[in-house]
Amino acid sequence: MSVNKKLYMELAVSFAVALVLLVGFIAVSQNLQAAWVDALDRTVGEAVRGLRSDGLTPAAKFFTALGTSKVEGSVCLLIALLLLFRLKYRWETLILIVGVLGTWGLNTLLKSVFERDRPELALRLVEETGFSFPSGHSMVSLLFYGLTGYLLWYEVRGSWRAAWLIPLATALVVACIGCSRIYLGVHYPSDVLAGFAAGGACLAGCIMAVRAVRHRRAAKRGADRTR
Repeated sequence: MSVNKKLYMELAVSFAVALVLLVGFIAVSQNLQAAWVDALDRTVGEAVRGLRSDGLTPAAKFFTALGTSKVEGSVCLLIALLLLFRLKYRWETLILIVGVLGTWGLNTLLKSVFERDRPELALRLVEETGFSFPSGHSMVSLLFYGLTGYLLWYEVRGSWRAAWLIPLATALVVACIGCSRIYLGVHYPSDVLAGFAAGGACLAGCIMAVRAVRHRRAAKRGADRTR
């Protein structure tokens, strides 16, 4: 298979994934008052909150903290500096920063459009302000940790046999962040589900951009060698 054909196939797969996730987000967002969404929120919400214990609550607060703008912003800055000055990846740095800021801005916009109130105060273990849909923690964390995990996996996949642990660990961390929002009573399950769908679509777009940049870089290096 030619390099160009492989790239086009990868881009096509990423686009298809983004499209499916976008359709999923629309399906949830347009049915917030539907019986099936209400049943989902009640059933899953009660099941997750039913796990509350003195041992799990600190863990839930820890994972929620990983999804805050303060933590993600600090880690994002460190990774951006590493990409830019250590690895000399200017475009990857730009994609990461634009992806995180763009996803955060999109989440803020979506919250203002849907204006869904958070679960009642009696269900909450922590205080939270702003609207509920979609979950910003879920949406931005999936983009940020997902893209970071992808970039790390791409760098070490050829030299480390256990590189497959990176996407597995990334998925686990993101899932725990989303579940922590339900556990702590500050989001409905449908908020988290929609956040994952929207964040996943943004992640697919960023991965398409990274793949295109690296294909162009590889092609340029190949052309330089032939001169």
